[in-house]
Amino acid sequence: MPTQFVPFDDGLADLGPLSDLRASFEQRAGGLSAFERCTLAGVVPEVAVPAARAALVAERLGVPANGTSEGAILVNGRLHAPMTGAARVSIESLAPGCALVASDGAVLALRPHAGGSGAAVRAVAEGRVADFAASLTAIPSDLFAWSRPWHLLDGARFGAAIAGDVALAVDGWHAAWLEAVPAHAARVGEHALHVHPTAKVGVGVVFDCSQGPVFVDAHAEVRHGTVINGPAFIGARCIVAERTLVKPFAAFGPQCRIAGEVGSAIFQACSNKAHDGHLGDALVGEWVNLGAGTVNSNLLNTYGEVVMRLRPEGALERTGRQFMGCVLGDHAKLAIGTRIMTGSSVGTGAMWAAGRAISGAVGPFAWVTDDGERRFLLRKFMEVARTVMARRAVSPGAAYVARLEALHGPD
Repeated sequence: MPTQFVPFDDGLADLGPLSDLRASFEQRAGGLSAFERCTLAGVVPEVAVPAARAALVAERLGVPANGTSEGAILVNGRLHAPMTGAARVSIESLAPGCALVASDGAVLALRPHAGGSGAAVRAVAEGRVADFAASLTAIPSDLFAWSRPWHLLDGARFGAAIAGDVALAVDGWHAAWLEAVPAHAARVGEHALHVHPTAKVGVGVVFDCSQGPVFVDAHAEVRHGTVINGPAFIGARCIVAERTLVKPFAAFGPQCRIAGEVGSAIFQACSNKAHDGHLGDALVGEWVNLGAGTVNSNLLNTYGEVVMRLRPEGALERTGRQFMGCVLGDHAKLAIGTRIMTGSSVGTGAMWAAGRAISGAVGPFAWVTDDGERRFLLRKFMEVARTVMARRAVSPGAAYVARLEALHGPD
């Protein structure tokens, strides 16, 4: 019988604007999110999330939130490891009444005693995961739980996550699909290349698997003359434009449009970078549009450590990274020729159409032009959002709209 997993959000992560509209287990942390990993590795009967997010998450994922499934293993959405190999074994082998705990105290997974699942889920809903886990037997683990945006871009963990996610994603594929590459494309390197048979690969495409695997999902298009360096995960129905350079460590969620030069980047889903320009060491939400010629800096002129403010009112935080580009929140729109300075953050629903470069943290729903900054009117924002989402055959649900309205506040 397949293992039952309940992904949970312990409320201890902050990805800046990327945390506004999704739980930790919905964040793409490699090729897949923790929810997707658990779904591919077993059965997800429900999810557990702080009470304020329950309706939004249940609406989007189509599974109950904060129920009482007995016998399931609760898996932290911040776990930065694939559900394969030793990591999966350590989770699945948890005995009832035990919790897998990281060196920093983060509860990575837990298996309640018989009859205790309801109490565990209530602890998640009320933000008391650590208190509940304290009643269980702690099993030390060297696995890692991310909590900030720059953690997701760590090269070793990012690469391992993509490799594990590729292995999960192709599990069950027909064996003849696994190494197929058209004669008009080229493949170099010893790591795996997996192209779904419904994907389209153009003439002169180069898959460089020297540093890691490359995965191209169903109905994706990789157009003529593109170079994709692994590790890379190209999601379903993505379009990678002609002559695009995808550098190592890239993960694009479903229905993204990618062009220019992109590397060390994670796109959640349904976002557009459809024109030339560099984007590196970046996290991009959903429904984002980067105008033609938009570029970002991911390295300071001093070659020093990047410090970053995730929100205008937030504190400056050390990233521990020499390379850190930007975080772009859901529904952000950037005009043609936009320059994004190192370590910038753009809030949910922001519209940038100014000639000066983006620097620091731009607030949610900011409308910025050369004439100054004002607030994007909620009515107009929702009109644009519905138009954009309809282009991918998506309509915002009631809980999603309510969350956006709460984030925006009164005009």
